[in-house]
Amino acid sequence: MQTGIKAVDQLISKHGIMAELGADTFQRRTRLTGGDERANTLPFCMYQKVAHAPLSKQFTVHHFYMPGNKGKLASFLFDEKGQLIEQVYYQKVARWVQVCRKLQQLVEVPTSDVHMAA
Repeated sequence: MQTGIKAVDQLISKHGIMAELGADTFQRRTRLTGGDERANTLPFCMYQKVAHAPLSKQFTVHHFYMPGNKGKLASFLFDEKGQLIEQVYYQKVARWVQVCRKLQQLVEVPTSDVHMAA
């Protein structure tokens, strides 16, 4: 997929898009439960959803980074069914926002596939 920024396209072809939990220099995918203290590091809108959820509720958080300058690109919060609840784009320039939207399209597909297969 062409995102419009060559560096991001190269990262996608090198690392792919994670469908399982894990981390590399481009992305990190973690699982949280309702009330999890690790939610303190999330953007406020995501923190509220996780912190005020019942303990039985599970969430998946997928973060994207630019490895060179350690800048954040985007974060996505999914519920246990794989539905996108919140997204945060850290970039304000329109060109980078388009990249974040394409990353969102890519990350929504593996999340729904993983939960459907279970």
